[in-house]
This record gives sequence, structure tokens and C-alpha cells, in this order.
Amino acid sequence: MTPPVPHASITFLGTGDSKGVPRFWCACPVCQEARTGGQNRRGRTATLLRVPLKDGAEGTALLDARPDTHAALARLPGPLVPDVVLITHAHNDHILGLGDLLDYVRYARGKLQVYAPAEVIPALAQRFPYAFSGEGPVQPLPEAGVTLGDVTLRLFRVPHGANGHSHAVRLDAPHWRAAVFTDAIDVPPDVAQAWLSGLDLLALGTSFEDESGVPHRSRSVYDVREALDLPWARGARQVVLTHLSHGVDVRRGAVLPPGWSFAHDQLSVALTPGTRV
Repeated sequence: MTPPVPHASITFLGTGDSKGVPRFWCACPVCQEARTGGQNRRGRTATLLRVPLKDGAEGTALLDARPDTHAALARLPGPLVPDVVLITHAHNDHILGLGDLLDYVRYARGKLQVYAPAEVIPALAQRFPYAFSGEGPVQPLPEAGVTLGDVTLRLFRVPHGANGHSHAVRLDAPHWRAAVFTDAIDVPPDVAQAWLSGLDLLALGTSFEDESGVPHRSRSVYDVREALDLPWARGARQVVLTHLSHGVDVRRGAVLPPGWSFAHDQLSVALTPGTRV
């Protein structure tokens, strides 16, 4: 019998930006260190939520489907098929792994709840037309969200800078609150107030340490320098920086304040009030 899951947690299946680390064409020191299997080796970003259920089993939700989703799930103890999949936006690094999940539904006749914002679903149908030939396998996420165990998962819209907009995931349980968003910049104060206040855990995308020399109109994700100045980030009990490019060297990167850390692939964080990594 599988032992009961003691608490909810999130596992960072991948913590890199859209190109991963190492970038296959790059010879910078970070990419070279990553090629040796070092601390900077990072797959594309995806996050797995694990939730204890009343019967002692475990519920799981996959937040985005990176291109190497198959490898990320296959290396976990399993078999493990997520109960719920949330897609935040239709960029390749967040959806190409959806093909493997849709194959599971179509060919293995598996049951899988896949949700996305309504405006994103047409792009998914265009990318995976074979999977949408019958009843659509991806449903619009209801405004009230979906529930897994005692956790409610909702999506909220955030600016993605030069790339338009994306969505972030808000997680609410009776005793903790968390948010996971990787692709955003210039979040308006009203959105921050509504969705990002009083968090126990904030997983935030910061692709570079300092992009102050890059025109803001051409950027799409916060850098570490900016994240450290965000009032709503400083108000979170714990902050984990993810979506890291080869512009972040975790061996000798920015000095982070207490309660802040850089993510690494396979990092698991307990979701309880005030828990630290």
C-alpha cells in the first residue's frame, strides 16, 4: 500500500528558459559547466503539483507541458499520469510536450483533464489537429478554477512584454497560498494586489540576472534585479526563482535575501505556511 502523502508540494521538473541550459550552440561558461552535468544544467520549465487526497492517495497537476515532458515524467517513480494539466500560453516551450499527453488520451484511451484559457485553445488545436478531430481534449478553465484535493487552481492573465501576454497559476488551500508564473513582466498593481498578496510561496520567472542594458520594449520576463525590488515578491514568505537562462550562474550569482533561492531541476518544495526549501 502506498503511504499517505503528508502534505502538498511542488516539484520543479524543469527550471530553464525557452532554450534550456546549455544552449546547444553556446560556449559561454554557464553552458560549458552545464554540459558537465553541473549546477546550471536546466531543462525547459514545468512544475508538478502533488496533493494528498482523503483516501491517502496522491493527486497531481502538471503546470505547462515543456518539450521534454516525456523525459521529465518518465524519470519519476511511476507510472505517473497527471490528474490535471494546466496550459498557461501557447509558446513552444510550454506546449510541445502536450503531444505526448494527447497521445495518451487518444491511443491509450487514458483519462486526463487538460485545461487552458479559452483564448489559447485555438492555437493548441492548430498545433495538434489530429488530437482535436473529435471531441476537444482541452477544455477552457472555469473562472472558479478546478479543485484537486483541497487545492483550488486558477489562472490569471499577466503581461508577457514583447511576447504579448501569458497566464499565471494561483494555488489556494485552507492553510497556504501560492502562485507559479514564469513568463511575465510589468505586472500591474491591481493584478498584483488581487493575485499576489500574502503568498506563502511565489515561484517567479527571472531569465537573466540583470537586463538593465536591454530596451524594455524588447523584453518579456523579469530579471533577478527587478524581482528583488517587487513589493509583492518581497511580501511572500518564500520565493523560488525559476525560468533561468544561461544569463544566471547559480554557482556565483546574485546574493538573495533570506527566504529566496534559485530553483534547480527536480527541486521539491513543501506547500505549508512559512515552509522553507
